[in-house]
Amino acid sequence: MEEDYKPMVQHQRRVNPKIDDVIKKEVEKLLDAGLIYPISDSPWVSPVHCVPKKGGFTVVKNEENELIPTRLITDWR
Repeated sequence: MEEDYKPMVQHQRRVNPKIDDVIKKEVEKLLDAGLIYPISDSPWVSPVHCVPKKGGFTVVKNEENELIPTRLITDWR
């Protein structure tokens, strides 16, 4: 990392209230699997971006920008 970079905090994105519970369950599943972890205080913060897909897959990017497809059944459609 270059030394002239400044820390950046990305704010939380707006969430559709219809899928709020689905996202909470998915985040808990990712926490349990060890793919993400909570941070109490950091100058660098990026939100997790979950995208529901037609096949029931949710695509999440990890620290290395690798796509992690996770199976999630959604009943909100």
